[in-house]
Amino acid sequence: MAATLLATTAILAQGVLMGTQVHAQPSVQITFNIPAGPLSRALATFGKQSGTQVSYEAAIANGKTSPGFQGTATREQTLARLLQGSGLSYAFSDATNVLITQPRPQSGAMGSDGSIVLDTVNVEAEAINNWDAPAPYAGGQVATGARLGVLGNVSIMNAPFSITSYTSKVIEEQQAVTVADVMANDPSVRVFTNGISSSAGAGEVFFIRGFSVTNQSILIDGYGGISPDRLIPVETMERVEVLKGPNALLTGYTQYGSLGGSINVVPKRATDEAITRLTASYFSDTQLGTQIDVGRRFGANKEWGVRVNGIFLDGDTSVDGQDARLGAATLALDYRGEDLRASFDAGYIDQKTYAPTGAAGFGFASDIAIPRAPDASKQIYQDWEYSGTKTAYGLAKFEYDINPAWTLYGGIGGSTYRQSMLSTDIYVLDSAGNATATAYYSPINGGAVSAQAGLRGAFATGPIGHKINLNTSYLYQNLYQESNYYGFFSFDTNIYNAPTVAAPSTAGFSDDPPKYWDINAPAVTLTDTLSVLDERILFTAGVRYQQIKVDVFDPDGSIAQAYDKQAVTPAFGLVVKPVERMSLYANYIQGLQQGPIAYQGTANAGEVFPPMMTEQMEAGIKYDFGAFTATASIFQITKPSSIITTNAAGESVFSVNGEQRNRGVEVNVFGQLWEGLRLLGGVAYTQGTLTQTDDGLYDGNAAVGVPNWQTNLGIEWDPQAIAGLTLWGRMIATSSQYVNQANTQQIPSWIRFDLGSQYKTQAFDHPLALRFAVENVFDKSYWAAVNDGWVSTGLPRTFKFSAVMDF
Repeated sequence: MAATLLATTAILAQGVLMGTQVHAQPSVQITFNIPAGPLSRALATFGKQSGTQVSYEAAIANGKTSPGFQGTATREQTLARLLQGSGLSYAFSDATNVLITQPRPQSGAMGSDGSIVLDTVNVEAEAINNWDAPAPYAGGQVATGARLGVLGNVSIMNAPFSITSYTSKVIEEQQAVTVADVMANDPSVRVFTNGISSSAGAGEVFFIRGFSVTNQSILIDGYGGISPDRLIPVETMERVEVLKGPNALLTGYTQYGSLGGSINVVPKRATDEAITRLTASYFSDTQLGTQIDVGRRFGANKEWGVRVNGIFLDGDTSVDGQDARLGAATLALDYRGEDLRASFDAGYIDQKTYAPTGAAGFGFASDIAIPRAPDASKQIYQDWEYSGTKTAYGLAKFEYDINPAWTLYGGIGGSTYRQSMLSTDIYVLDSAGNATATAYYSPINGGAVSAQAGLRGAFATGPIGHKINLNTSYLYQNLYQESNYYGFFSFDTNIYNAPTVAAPSTAGFSDDPPKYWDINAPAVTLTDTLSVLDERILFTAGVRYQQIKVDVFDPDGSIAQAYDKQAVTPAFGLVVKPVERMSLYANYIQGLQQGPIAYQGTANAGEVFPPMMTEQMEAGIKYDFGAFTATASIFQITKPSSIITTNAAGESVFSVNGEQRNRGVEVNVFGQLWEGLRLLGGVAYTQGTLTQTDDGLYDGNAAVGVPNWQTNLGIEWDPQAIAGLTLWGRMIATSSQYVNQANTQQIPSWIRFDLGSQYKTQAFDHPLALRFAVENVFDKSYWAAVNDGWVSTGLPRTFKFSAVMDF
């Protein structure tokens, strides 16, 4: 039993069921190049080439082919040709929205099997399948669905979770460079460290619903553990998808952190239309960059695709004394046959920053109030400090349709990286900004292999539809790290007026670190999504068996620590659609990740703690107004908490000593309010509470680094008076955050404004897009976020300009 995967508005659905057709403007002529082949692919190509949102139930296109169409015609003429011989009909609600249907009895009539036929409810956006990225929603800033791990691509209205999928339109128009830039649109996410400006070994670190998620935990097209080291250049990606909440059943075990949510990036693929795009960019102060993006499809039905992206960015950043370089190259190959689909993605990233901000940010003596933030544009770190990484990754995937109802799928990917840094952690001693800087030299190498194989299918048991997925996965990761060079040099500094200090000697230090650990994590997952009443009610149940085996080594190669743990993580999700366009949902799900590692500089540095597990309960509502959607949710997440304390000997000790509970409410909006005006963002209220602490000393206190209020709200406007012009603005606001469990230290609230514009025109008979943006318009200096008692700063005002030409 195929699922209803597409949706339209109530008026359109009722109009079709009543036999009413509303026609598009017949006079608009469009040039099409749609090859013959599977009907679903022809309709998808039609939608892309004409800018039309095509809606239909996936089942009615199964096994059908289309003769295709090449030439110039109206939308109606072309669609009629594509549907020849299919037995299907269509109806336009306006010039760019069409519903494809199969003639059926009217609502309330008796079906051939004696059943009562109900109206189709919640038929959403363009056909969503498990291979192609879901189509953009109205306004183009987010997609109509996202990948939910082993559940595959799921429409927003059918998902029993809170998800957002940011499209390449947002990435391009906001001139985003890394995932951190895209996350500036999400009220549930806060950025602790930026992969380009920071020396953090974990690279970009985010907080989703108040819990840490690192760059190493980002999935590449649904595969975990193989993410590029430290950062991902999003200009090579088609989507950046955010799933809010724990996700062990859906995405499995992660090494470093995804207890509050997960991020998945979807690589760019060749489109039916040839792409040759060149970008030239300038970022303040003197960063110059270029990008080339080339895509082609080949074959009688354009079965074969290749897409190549190259990026280079180098120069001084908006922070005095800081220089950053980023080079990246990616290759995407894919094959799309009628029964077999396959892809191969590979990438190489070389990134280095001089005078980066410290890996952990700023620490503070426990007996002082947090002083004002230093000037964000002023140099604090030394010229001799640096952080760099080189990463290579690859991922091969396939899926094969055994028959129209059952599909076999699988894939294998891997990554390897070499990271090195000479950097300092700064510990502030007083309100005047006097501090101690502790230097460390840290070479880190690592690699991973991630594999999956599975079978998914659809069938019915009486009136109940089933979508079954059986998935097996295996993740292997290794890490080579030298931690004995922490603290080999220290000096006095001041965060408001840093002195210049001569570079320390690293003579004799090895850049070939010993093996630190091996991780083996096999898993088996089984899920079933049950549906009744034309998918008015969807219930998902699943269970995952996960093994985590970790061996930690001494420098001589002997095993210093080892554990072999198993976990069974269930999950349940419910979606109820009481009326058209509305979805009520609820879920219970757990999260699982490797236990934390005691930080360098603590008395128990390097100690590996057992796996951590979280639990979430969530309920929410989603309403699609047709071109604008609003969602609201309430949630509770509990997890073990970690903190750095001081023992009787005056030493800092890292421990996992209790439990933290985050309760929250989120409201998100996206889409087109009316023609030419789009809204993206929302507000999140989170109450983080310490529920179990040592001897109950801090029970009931606010959790460290969890702001009560987070607001991200962006608006995009196309002025009618100037064709091709788009103006946009964004506000990011965060309330105060506590720095310690005792709640005696706190960073203040902050607010940031960004502005941007885009002008599309023609130059030398080629499309040209000119983009300009200012981030942190008022050049505000502020403490941005807190992670385990350490504090990061926001970035200074940054100007961005780019020119993009298509050939």
